[in-house]
Amino acid sequence: MTSATKDLVVRFTPAEHQVLSRTGAGTALGDALRHYWVPALLSEEVADSPSAPVRVRLLGEDLIAFRGADGTVGLLAEHCIHRGASLWTGRVDHTGIQCVYHGWTFDTSGNCVQNPTCPALVSDERVRQPSYPTAEVGGLVFAYLGVGTPPSLPDLGWAQVPDSARFVSKRLHSCHWLQALEADIDSAHVAYLHREDLLAAGTPHTRAMIEHTDPDFCVERCEAGLSIAAIRHLPTGNDYVRINHWLAPFYTVVPADNPEGLLGIHAWVPIDDESCWVYGFTWTVRGDLTAEQRERFRRGVAGIYAELLPGQYLARRNPANNYEFDRHAQQCGTHWSGVAGNQEQDDIITASMGPAYDRSRERLVPTDAAVIATRRTLLAMAHDVERGVGAGSWPGATGLGYDLPSVFIEVGGGQDWHEAATAAMRVKQAAAVPAGERK
Repeated sequence: MTSATKDLVVRFTPAEHQVLSRTGAGTALGDALRHYWVPALLSEEVADSPSAPVRVRLLGEDLIAFRGADGTVGLLAEHCIHRGASLWTGRVDHTGIQCVYHGWTFDTSGNCVQNPTCPALVSDERVRQPSYPTAEVGGLVFAYLGVGTPPSLPDLGWAQVPDSARFVSKRLHSCHWLQALEADIDSAHVAYLHREDLLAAGTPHTRAMIEHTDPDFCVERCEAGLSIAAIRHLPTGNDYVRINHWLAPFYTVVPADNPEGLLGIHAWVPIDDESCWVYGFTWTVRGDLTAEQRERFRRGVAGIYAELLPGQYLARRNPANNYEFDRHAQQCGTHWSGVAGNQEQDDIITASMGPAYDRSRERLVPTDAAVIATRRTLLAMAHDVERGVGAGSWPGATGLGYDLPSVFIEVGGGQDWHEAATAAMRVKQAAAVPAGERK
């Protein structure tokens, strides 16, 4: 089904804004998001076995993660069920994590396995530490914060290749997760916010984006979420089409204009209602990533990454230093935005709106079609939660797969861009090396 924005100006109500803004347990959208596996932390954060505990805040819940002696990652409520001491201070050994206040010890599933102050309560459900199921794949630990049986794990591209063929990272971002995500599905802003980057690239695709600032949008529902085509009509009669995707509820797929066949996905994960984690995943089906490519990603040269401060998951350009905003560079044309780095440019703008901008104050126009469709999909999911309707019909609710074309293409006037995009995606992956032949 194709959806279009027929009204010239679209507005969301204050009530809709409130639903979209809240992700905590017991809220309509928060409970909807809990029907999905949530990216919780990188495997490298709990690399040792057993590992020291790390704090994890997800959808407003304070948790701790640790890797047990058997390699399993546990995700428990941070505060001990006994007297509320933080388990971040706990000792991890072969039995589990031990609260240093009274010695109560919990395994990775939250079972009380030692209780020096009341031995009769060992394995008693009444003193089980609240915990969530986890699953680890592709350098990422997922958590299921919902009730009932979890759905299938997302079957996304980076998890289908060996470690040598993927790069995974994350950074902290100081605004609401959806506010940040929406920049990735907004093809209209790139001609302005990222103007100098496009000029420097100098490809036919980037020139088309600069020269045609009011593309037509075709937003189509798919099994996993939305497919978004920004169509720019060229003087030659051809159409330039930029296709990306929203994979419900956390993921965006943005086309990369690179000759290396690299593929990439972002995940936008709510920490709470005012901040989020931005995960980046890049992979190749053409063998291994090179050392030079990995260094580009670390330095934030590639489009979906920002350069991080040493030993931190925080961008070097961040709110504390005003993203190293350079007014002179802005005025002389070095950077339209005054900020270097594709991701940092998005970050300063989405954070500048405040932690969670009031969506009822916005005036959305046809080039915001993807933003409108994404919000309406999330609102429909939240409404289902309020009515007690199951998640079976939600996009990606039974598991996600990555088989959607995310490309730049030029097609002849009247040519079906769907077929051209699928063919272009096949070419992009044509040099795949069978898994058994990879080093």
